[in-house]
Amino acid sequence: MTIKRRGTTSALKRLAYAQLLIIGFSLTHAIQAAPASSLMSGFNPLIGGQWVLGSTYQTYTWGPDQQSVFGESFVIHNGEKTLGAKGLWYFDPASKTIKGVFVATNMPFTVLHYRSHFEAGMLISQVRSLDNLGTENHYQETIRVTQPDAYLWELTEAEPAGGTMKAEFHRAP
Repeated sequence: MTIKRRGTTSALKRLAYAQLLIIGFSLTHAIQAAPASSLMSGFNPLIGGQWVLGSTYQTYTWGPDQQSVFGESFVIHNGEKTLGAKGLWYFDPASKTIKGVFVATNMPFTVLHYRSHFEAGMLISQVRSLDNLGTENHYQETIRVTQPDAYLWELTEAEPAGGTMKAEFHRAP
């Protein structure tokens, strides 16, 4: 008895066609990355290495054509490295702005949505956090490089009290 799977072949064909379409499009239409790259260039001092604060560290790496930056946050506990948050900032060509989304674990929030820009060398982000229940909080986050291997991070709560947390991260040698 032969069992024939319906839909498998057509699904694979659709996937192959989609891949060919993407490859063909990218070969025939060069993407102009200059506007995005220039807006994203403020991330340059943060790219590479590990930015350490106590038992935590952050990493920042470029995405394709420097139109995005991937960020990861790790916690070291008992010699074990655990991923605490991961996400990216990206240039949104529709709004001509830098946006971001990060997902976290073991924190008071699970998702962070960013709207960011650079001003006088400082990354300024309006952040909307969501917890597992969908409760929103709003913050302003700033990252200002203070030395080639140090940056000051500040997070100010928009509501209700407007308290601020500050920390200085240093690039590991």
